[in-house]
Amino acid sequence: MRASPGLVLAVLLALCATQVTRLLFPERGRYVWTLALSCLGVLLGEVLAGSGFLAGASLGVVHPLLDLCVVAAVQGVGMLLVHAPQRRDSTGS
Repeated sequence: MRASPGLVLAVLLALCATQVTRLLFPERGRYVWTLALSCLGVLLGEVLAGSGFLAGASLGVVHPLLDLCVVAAVQGVGMLLVHAPQRRDSTGS
């Protein structure tokens, strides 16, 4: 059984978005959490595109620009909700 090309593109998009997020914010938290947020962002982006709002450019059945914008928004919200552990100052306070 072959995987759908659209599914493969969506998975690659989520993995790439996760890696970029981890590079930009290395102390972000657990990798699984970042990956889950990226997958949620791609899924919400495709739902938004499928509803007819903001569909924009597509690559096959995937809408990468819209998906990346939604992934960035979801990652931002995730960063606000679950933040990395606080660092202690070297001053002792």
